[in-house]
Formats: sequence, C-alpha cells, structure tokens
Amino acid sequence: MNTIKDTSVEREPEAIEALLPWHAAGTLNARDAARVEDALSRDPALARQYEAVREELAEAIHLNENLGAPS
Repeated sequence: MNTIKDTSVEREPEAIEALLPWHAAGTLNARDAARVEDALSRDPALARQYEAVREELAEAIHLNENLGAPS
C-alpha cells in the first residue's frame, strides 16, 4: 500500500520540473529554490531542460521588450 510519503516521492521529479519556469524567473521561495537546485545538481537531463526554459524566458523577454509602445 502506498503511503502519502511514497506518493510524494514518486511525484518529486514532476513537481521539480513544474517549478523550473518560476526558478528561472527567480520567483521561488528559498525552500523551493533549494529543492530545484539540488535536483538540478543530481539530474543532467533536468539541468538541460532548465537551460531550455531559461533560453525561452530570455527570448520571450527580448521579444516583449522590442514590441514597442502601443499606438
């Protein structure tokens, strides 16, 4: 029988992955940021995914900054 703890451990990678955009934007609290950093240091695939998230965020910011003022 799965306990609540077992279920949360099984979903940990999904939970960390869901936090990547907020971590890239710097909006996570210290506890969650530490969880993400720990996971990134242990999982090269997650680190690559995080880098892609950071690149997408940078591109979105760049595009929005270059839209100009509304007419």
